[in-house]
Amino acid sequence: MSPTAGTPDLAPAPWAEQARHAVALVAERLADPESVAAVASRDDNRDPVYDAVMWGPLTLANGLPGTALLYGELSREDPSWRTVAHRHLAAAGRAMAGAPSRGLFSGPAALLAAAQTCAGADGHYASLRRRLAAWVADDQLERLAAFRARVARGEEGVDWAAYDLINGLSGTTRLLLDAVDDPAEGSPEVARALDASLRHLVAITEPVEAAVPGGTRTVPGWWVPAALQISDRDRRDYPRGDFNLGLAHGIAGPLTVLAAAAERGRHVPGLTQALRRIADWLLGWTLHDDTGPYWPARAGWDDETAAERPRALFTRTAWCYGTPGVAAALHRAGRVLDEPGWCAAAVDALHAALRRDEARWAVDGPTVCHGYAGLLAVLSRVTRDAHDPVLEAGRTRLTGMILDCLDEDAPFGFRHLMRFPAAAHSPVPHRALNVAGMLEGAAGVALALLPDRPGPLPWDRCLGLA
Repeated sequence: MSPTAGTPDLAPAPWAEQARHAVALVAERLADPESVAAVASRDDNRDPVYDAVMWGPLTLANGLPGTALLYGELSREDPSWRTVAHRHLAAAGRAMAGAPSRGLFSGPAALLAAAQTCAGADGHYASLRRRLAAWVADDQLERLAAFRARVARGEEGVDWAAYDLINGLSGTTRLLLDAVDDPAEGSPEVARALDASLRHLVAITEPVEAAVPGGTRTVPGWWVPAALQISDRDRRDYPRGDFNLGLAHGIAGPLTVLAAAAERGRHVPGLTQALRRIADWLLGWTLHDDTGPYWPARAGWDDETAAERPRALFTRTAWCYGTPGVAAALHRAGRVLDEPGWCAAAVDALHAALRRDEARWAVDGPTVCHGYAGLLAVLSRVTRDAHDPVLEAGRTRLTGMILDCLDEDAPFGFRHLMRFPAAAHSPVPHRALNVAGMLEGAAGVALALLPDRPGPLPWDRCLGLA
């Protein structure tokens, strides 16, 4: 396939031609799943933090469902890419046996997300999508039953899997929201799983009584106690647990998923109140620095229960954590519930983020999760609704920053930058990895460089942006 085929004019100017070239290059480099796997699964292609090879064949983050998303989007404009999309879906299907299932981003749910996007207006892969939707619905109901059993035992708090977008129940709820209205995927079981999931996410937002010396303390229901933190470091950093604000793993994820449900008329008791509860809490966590408002990544128990908010907490200017993800969720919920104040707060915080020195963004390289492409995706989505010239200028700036990272000698065109742990001895602050997928790889960078297009299943719904 020609390296310039199937790539429409991209915005914003003046980067259209370079962006079109970058997307075409990435699409060409990722076209063969076997070649992609050979590069990405090399033993030296390892994450320096977790010491893991950056290749999960059945993941949206760095595997074949993530690359299939790119070809699904490209084939909406140029059907010649459909064969490549099929090639990636088929390879992902062969990796199904033994692949771990962790929410939307890993396992059968990831393949369903890719198949839904690749289905297009003609409804391809109906049989595959029907089977996968049934599997996701059954798995979701089992996870919800396990959570209810835990509550019945009187165990305090929740873990990320109870509500987060990546590995938890919010991301798969978003998938069911698309499945229930699709003739090929919808079924009574899918509808039941969606209803139960929405009720669960509403319940997560209700305040809970947490035991403290001498009594109890009322805190938000998404409190993650120390015992349920994901790492020893988190248990040390948050000895009484924490409250996560982020879009990837925090309460902004349920906010955007519940807003999507409300937008489609999929109401359950308490849904509107839950949206308001989350939004009010996030707005109450607006901190300020010399450039303006921002949202922290996480708040510890002592931060949440103190009489006054702290003057500063760690944040990123990224999709996963910090102002961009929270702003995107707040803006969407504000638009759905006709709350212009929420939308204005989101735009104001994004303005401040763009004013902030890039050295303080705490983002690394061109990719989506904690890189430039994630911030560009947020700006693109909010700008489409807000029509804000400052955000539009930010899109142009971010596009240029991403294109500056293009390396035509890299196997996939863009590399994923991973910061070395503070204790590691290294002459450079990052390790540049060859990652293929959507969240952490070159496919996601190319997707972020595409223009907005009409259609019910845009790829960025996997990021909680649609």
